[in-house]
Amino acid sequence: MAQWRPGQRAVWDESDEGAAARPPLPDLPCFPAMHGYTRLREDLDALGFRHVADALRPPAPAAHPAFGRPGNDDGFRVLDGLWFRGRGIRWARADEEYVRQARDGWSASGDPRAAGAVGVVDILEAFVRHDPMGLRRLLLWQLGCLLRDGSAGPTEGAAAGLGVHPDEAGYLAAAVALGFPDAGPARESAELLGDVWPSRRLRHAEKVAAQVPDSGRDHVLAQLLGELRAQRTEVHQLIDKAARLEAGGSVRAAAKARFEAVRRAVDDPAVQAGLLGAAARAADVAGAVPGPYLDAVLDERTVRLSWPTALPGATPVSFSVVRFPDGAPGDVTELAVLGAADGLPGGPLRHADSDAPVGRAVRYAVVPLRQDVIAGVPLATTALVIAPDVTGAAASLVPEGLRLRWRVDPACTHVEVERRAEGAGSGWPELVECGREELRDERLPAGDYTYEIRCGYPGPGGGTVWSGGVRVPARAVEWPDQVEDLAARLVGGGDRVAFTWRPPEQGLGTVVSWPSGPVRPGTDVSRRTDLTPRPSPSVPEPSVEVAVPERSRVRMTAVSTLGDRVLTGPAVVVERPGTVRDLTVHRISADRAAVRFDWPEPAVLVLVAWEGGGRREERRVARSRFLADGHLEFPVTSDAYRVTARAVPRPDAVAVPADAACADLPAVAAPPRVLPPPPPLPPYVWWGRWRRWWPFRR
Repeated sequence: MAQWRPGQRAVWDESDEGAAARPPLPDLPCFPAMHGYTRLREDLDALGFRHVADALRPPAPAAHPAFGRPGNDDGFRVLDGLWFRGRGIRWARADEEYVRQARDGWSASGDPRAAGAVGVVDILEAFVRHDPMGLRRLLLWQLGCLLRDGSAGPTEGAAAGLGVHPDEAGYLAAAVALGFPDAGPARESAELLGDVWPSRRLRHAEKVAAQVPDSGRDHVLAQLLGELRAQRTEVHQLIDKAARLEAGGSVRAAAKARFEAVRRAVDDPAVQAGLLGAAARAADVAGAVPGPYLDAVLDERTVRLSWPTALPGATPVSFSVVRFPDGAPGDVTELAVLGAADGLPGGPLRHADSDAPVGRAVRYAVVPLRQDVIAGVPLATTALVIAPDVTGAAASLVPEGLRLRWRVDPACTHVEVERRAEGAGSGWPELVECGREELRDERLPAGDYTYEIRCGYPGPGGGTVWSGGVRVPARAVEWPDQVEDLAARLVGGGDRVAFTWRPPEQGLGTVVSWPSGPVRPGTDVSRRTDLTPRPSPSVPEPSVEVAVPERSRVRMTAVSTLGDRVLTGPAVVVERPGTVRDLTVHRISADRAAVRFDWPEPAVLVLVAWEGGGRREERRVARSRFLADGHLEFPVTSDAYRVTARAVPRPDAVAVPADAACADLPAVAAPPRVLPPPPPLPPYVWWGRWRRWWPFRR
């Protein structure tokens, strides 16, 4: 049994049963490890080359002593370095000199693909200069892709067909079949990895590297993953250093440490958010160290920013203006990107944000950029809150005080109102309890007052930020006391109503005819001109007598007056329904009768009663139903009936009784009695009578 050792040619018998006699399968690369591999693959496809070995074999190898004869071409070796058949039985290693000779061969060949091939070989020359074993890795990756994607799969014949030497074709095919990745996201990530690293896009490189299948035997991939881990470790160390500096009060130094972390991971949002947070904390330390700052001015609902065009330690070509909620630097909204040309010569750059969120604590920052990469420590503002004042604030008189109304922004969470009495001895302002958009200040002495309304919004650290405040001047006046104990009774034979009440302590009381619907006692009706007051004596007990016309309903409301102020009190409804007129009743069938009459306005119910045949019945008829039907039906017999109808007053009204109308329904006359004819005589009676008269007939 033959033993194989590295560097020693081994010859083994195929009949040997020991698997250990065979050399191990080659380790295939996990990724091509080439920057610009995708572009190289496209160029090879455009020239009709299957892989880079085709580009390294000019069409006329006899033109140069490095290339063997065409008849002696049995492929290339790739498992132990990349070798091409040279002159005779010699093999030429594909090093930098060989690639240079291949470029010269393409240049002298006259092949129509020569110009493109020379460009490809130039790329390969630079690649092999950077990595002497790079061509072998590149060719193994391409051969693995071609064998895996072939219709027959990774076979020895397919490998030989791609130009692999017969001695190595079987082993290469077996290695590809053992674990080379299929076409898909994993292979795409592997081919992209050489383009994303090394670079400052650490997070993107980590994501791509995580999708590359790692066999554990690719030292180039292991080295790359080690570099990624080392870079991430440096980022964490800088962040920890910044945290220690912040704890010690060195906010500026902490911001610089976080900026160094950003330079190592420019595409990591968490690291960038940490830098913005550090800049915000540095802005909160007022006058910590002299230096440039970001100036912010609140102009109603617009934030106006200004900052210098040149920052120490940074030579940016542009500034990114961003806004983020206080305490959440990861939630960034970019507002604009401005360059030095956007400002005045020698003056600062300016930007105005007219769409700032209302009622939320936000911060602004300007981030210096160079080629879209952060080039310095940003400048940030302190926490700002757009706190709009109320709008449409106005005061109006209400009984015993004042009422204020206004409108607030939906983001407002608190409303605070202070009242200050004007004039001598006004004292300190007093807080007045209020609603969100209204204040009713009652039991207020007459005089001049000033109300200041302020809106509160959520502020930094859970506090409240208050608006500047709106002042509303108002004047309170004296009001009459409300009339109490209004009573009504019928007098003068029942056609008049007398009203009495308890006089108010302040002001004069009277009773008026109220022309509209009911109002709540204590309502201000000073501006109404449709009220007709009825004078009354002031002592000893105020009273008024009112004649109630027929067919009328009057609402009498007590009011109290003081100067031009009028205040309502209790009310009483007085009603005098009209008499039912044109009452008629007639039969419409043998057992039904109908009643018709003119409706007595303003009654809503009429009581109709009918009495006859030893019974009495009644029914309440609604106005709407009667006017719709035009009559009222009731059951009757042939007896006579007396029908009465009377308007029914409202139950809550003082009513003057209405007279009842009557109508009679006569009885139905009985028809004459008709006797039935006598029954016919029996036959024997007729026979007897005939025999009695028979002799005379003879």
